[in-house]
Amino acid sequence: MRRLVPFSLLLFLAVALFAQELVEKIEIIGNDRVSRETILYYLSSREGEYFNRDLLRKDFRVLWSTGFFANIRIEAEDGTRGKIVKMIVQENPIVKAIGYKTGKKVKENDIVNKLKEKDEYILPFSYFNPAKAQRIKRTIIDLLSEKGLQAATVDSEVSRKGKSEVEVLFKIDEGPRLRVGLVEFKGDAELPASLLRASMKENRKHGLLSWITGKDVYKQNKLAEDTATIKKKLQENGYMEATVGEPRVEEITKKTILFKTQKMMKIVIPVKAGPRYAVGEVKIDGSKVLSAKHLRSLIKLRRGSVYSTKAREKAVESIGETYRDGGYLYIQVMPVESLDPSHKVVNVTFNVNEGDVAYLNRLEFRGNTYTKDKVIRREMLLREGDRFSFAIFKDSLLRVKQLGLVELEKDPDIKPNPNDPTQLDVTVNVKELQRNNIQFTAGYSGYEGTFIALSYETVNFMGAGENLNFTVQTGARVKNYSFGFTEPYFLDKPISLGFNIYSRYIVYPGLYNQKTNGVTFNAGTRLFGYWRANASYTVQYVDATVSETATDVIYTSLYGVGHYYENSITPSIYRSTIDSPLTPSRGTLYLASLKFAGSFLGGDITMIMPDLRWTFYHPVLAHHIVGLNIEYQTVIPLWGSEIPFWERFYLGGERSIRGYEIYTIGPKDSKGTNLGGEKSLVLNAEYIVQVGGPLYMILFHDVGNSLGRYHKFLWKEMYSSSGIEARIFVPALRIPFRLIFAYNNRLINASDSHFAFRFAVGTTF
Repeated sequence: MRRLVPFSLLLFLAVALFAQELVEKIEIIGNDRVSRETILYYLSSREGEYFNRDLLRKDFRVLWSTGFFANIRIEAEDGTRGKIVKMIVQENPIVKAIGYKTGKKVKENDIVNKLKEKDEYILPFSYFNPAKAQRIKRTIIDLLSEKGLQAATVDSEVSRKGKSEVEVLFKIDEGPRLRVGLVEFKGDAELPASLLRASMKENRKHGLLSWITGKDVYKQNKLAEDTATIKKKLQENGYMEATVGEPRVEEITKKTILFKTQKMMKIVIPVKAGPRYAVGEVKIDGSKVLSAKHLRSLIKLRRGSVYSTKAREKAVESIGETYRDGGYLYIQVMPVESLDPSHKVVNVTFNVNEGDVAYLNRLEFRGNTYTKDKVIRREMLLREGDRFSFAIFKDSLLRVKQLGLVELEKDPDIKPNPNDPTQLDVTVNVKELQRNNIQFTAGYSGYEGTFIALSYETVNFMGAGENLNFTVQTGARVKNYSFGFTEPYFLDKPISLGFNIYSRYIVYPGLYNQKTNGVTFNAGTRLFGYWRANASYTVQYVDATVSETATDVIYTSLYGVGHYYENSITPSIYRSTIDSPLTPSRGTLYLASLKFAGSFLGGDITMIMPDLRWTFYHPVLAHHIVGLNIEYQTVIPLWGSEIPFWERFYLGGERSIRGYEIYTIGPKDSKGTNLGGEKSLVLNAEYIVQVGGPLYMILFHDVGNSLGRYHKFLWKEMYSSSGIEARIFVPALRIPFRLIFAYNNRLINASDSHFAFRFAVGTTF
C-alpha cells in the first residue's frame, strides 16, 4: 500500500502537466510606432511556454507602465495546439511640442527645472501620457504654492496634430500673491513674540525687510517647518517641554507698506512653553586623551543658568573640533539629557567615544596639468605619515588658494583605506587659473590718463610658481618700463628672492612731474603659521620738476625739485588669511612696514615712513561679502633732512577715496595748491555681491584725509565718498575693470559736483 502512494502522486503530476495548455501564439494588434519586438521584450509570457493568466496580468501592468499606450486589452482564445494570446493596444500620441503659458511671477525655466528635479519633465517626441500630465499639473501647483500663489490654477490643453501627434500647453493662472499680514502666538510663552516671529524662516509678518526678501509671502507648505523652528527657539531658551500646536489661518484686510489695501493671511500659532529649565549637573564620560577638566572648559553651560540646546550643540561641535584637530577624525560626542521636573533642571552627560587616530597615508592632486605637484605640495603643512589634523589640513588648503595659481574645484576627497581605516587617502581637486597674461592694451584710467601698453606676466613660470614680468607703457601721464623676476621657493625652502628694474615717468596733474630710474631687491621668508617677514632694498635716481599745469609756483621753493639719489630699505611683517589674491571672500590681513632712507645707506634723503594696514573680508550670505580696510601712513624726516614733496601723501582716486579726482586731497596753501600730507588715514568699506560670472556689484564707503605733521585727524574734516561700483573681473587679465558712481561729502573746489562717475582698473584695497 505504501508503494502505491508515491506512484499515485507521480501519476497525478504527469496528468496535470499534460493537461496544462501552452501559448501557441502571441498576436499584437493596433501597434504602429511601437514595434512587435519592443512589446515582446516587455512580456514575461513566451510562445511555446505554458499559458498562465497570472503572468498575463503582470504583463498588462508592465506594458501600462511604459507609457506607450492609452488602452490595452488582453484576450485569449483556443488554437489548434494551445492558447492564442491577443494583445490589443491603442498607442498614445507623440508629443510634438510642449509649452507653458506663465505669468510674471513664475518663469518657464522655474517650472522646467522643478519638473526635471521630480523626473516628470515631458521630452518632445516622447509618448504622451495623460496620467503624467496630471502629475505635472500637481507639481506646478506645488511650485506656485511655494512662491506664495495659493490661488493659482493650472489647466492643460492637448491639441491633435495629425494622426498620432499632439501639442501640449499648460496654462497657468497665477492669481494674487498672498502675504502674511499678522502672526500671533496664543499660549503661555514668556519669550517676546518678536523673538518667536524672527525664528520663522518663512511666513513672516509683512514689513519692509520681509517684503524685500520675499519672506512675507504666505506658504502653506512651509508652516510645519516654521512651527519646528519656533519649538527649537523655545528649547534654546530653556523651555524643554515646549509644544507648538497646529497653526490656524484666517483671512484679513490690511494695508501694505505701499499703502495699498489688500487681503492678507493672519496666522495664529498656539504655543505652550511650559516651565523653564536651568542647567544642572554637567558631566564628561569616556574621555581618555583629553582631560575632563579641559573638555568642560569648552562647554558654555554653567550650573544654575538657563539651559540652552543651542549651547549644548555648540559644546558637541567644540569638543569634536578639538579632537579632530588632534587627528581623532572618528570622534563621536553624544549628549544625554535627563530632565528633573521637580527641580526644573537638566542634567547632561557628554559621552565621548574618541576612536582611533587617523594618519595621512597618500596625498594626490588632480587638475594641475601645468603646475608642478611640488608647487602645490609645498604649501601643504601636512606630510604623508603625519597625524591628520583637520585644522592643519584646512590651513593648508587656504595656503594653496593664496598662491593664486589654482583654485579648489570641489571639496577634497578623503577616503579611509579599506584595509586600515586609520590610514586616509586624500585627493585635492584643483583647477588651474590663467597663468600667462600677455596684453596689448590702449585705454584710459584716472591715474594713467590715456595710454597704450604692452606687458607680459606669468605667475607660474615653467610651472614652478615663479613670477616673471615686463611692461612697456606710454601715455599722457605715465611712461613705465619694468622687468622683474621672483623665485618664491629658493633652494626649495620657504624663502623668496626677487628683483625689479624700472624706469618711470609720471605726471601728477597740477602738481609736479617725476622721473625715476632704479632697482629693487626683495627677500622674504615664512616665520610661523601665516606670519611672513619681507625686506626690500631700493636704489633709485629721482628727477623731479614742476608740472606745466601747476596752479602755483609753490613747488619751486619746496624741497624736492631737482635731481636726487634715494637709497632705502623697507622691512615688513604681515599675517594674511585672505583666501584669494584675485577674488577674496574671507580672511584678515595685518601688515606693518617701515621704510628707512638715507644715513648709512647713502643718498640725499634721510627719513622713515611707517605703514600700518588692516584688511578684513567675511561672507554674510551666499555670494555676499563684507570687506573692510584701514591704512595709516606717515613720513618723518631725520637729522635735519626735509620731506620732498614727491614722498608726501596725495589722496583721491580709485586707490584711496574713489569718488575724488586723483591727488586732490591733502593740506593746501592759501591759493588752494595741494602741498601733500605728511600723514594719511584711509578707511574703506565694501559690501560685495557676486551677481553672476565675472560681474560684481559693490556698495562702498570711503573715508580719509591727508594732513600736515602737527595736525590731528578730526572726523568732521574727513573726506568721504559713498556709492555703487560695477566690477568685472577678467581672469585672463588677472585684473578687474570698474565703473564707479559716487557721492562726495566735501567739495575740493566750489565748482565741483557732489556726484562723480569714473572708470578704473584694479582694486581699492
